[in-house]
Amino acid sequence: METLTDWLQENPEKTLSRIYSDNFSWFETYVLQNSGNSDDARDIFQEGIAAAWINLQSGKFSGTRDRFNAYVRQICKFKWIDELRSGNRKNISYTDVVPERNNEENDSFNDSLQQSAALKKCFSQLGEKCQKVVGLFYYKKKSLAEIAHEAQNTEESIKTIKYRCMMQLRKLFLEEMKRT
Repeated sequence: METLTDWLQENPEKTLSRIYSDNFSWFETYVLQNSGNSDDARDIFQEGIAAAWINLQSGKFSGTRDRFNAYVRQICKFKWIDELRSGNRKNISYTDVVPERNNEENDSFNDSLQQSAALKKCFSQLGEKCQKVVGLFYYKKKSLAEIAHEAQNTEESIKTIKYRCMMQLRKLFLEEMKRT
C-alpha cells in the first residue's frame, strides 16, 4: 500500500491529477443525483480538494492514499450538503445513495446541448482575463502554477482570479438557464 510520504514526494501536479481522477466521477454522480449539475460538481470538488490538500500539507491528515481519497470524498460530500442547506436552491432533493448511471441519461442529450450552448454564451460574456484563466485551467488543463508563470503573477492571485471568474460564470449561467 502506498504511503502518503511516497505520494507527496511525487510531482504535486501528478498527485493532484490522481486525486482528481480517483474521485471526481464519483462526486459528479453524487451531485447530479442530489439536485446539482456538472458545474456545481466541479466548483465544489475544487473547493474540497483545496481543503483536503491544505490539511494534508499541514499535517492535519495522516494515513494512506485510500484513506485520503475517502477523506476528499467526505469533504466534498459535506460541502455539497452545506450548499444544498444554504437555501440558495429551490426544489432540491437529497439522497445518500449514489445510484449507477443508466441509459435514461441519454434521453437528456438535448438538454445537455442547450446547457452547453448557454455555457458557451456565458463564457463569451466574461472579460478577457477571466476567459484566459478559466480557459487555461479547465480546457487546456494547465496548473495554477503554470498559469501564474504565464501571466507573470502569483499562484495565489491566479487562484483567487479563477475563483471569482467561476463565480461570475456560474451566476451568468444560472441567469441564462432561468431565461430558457
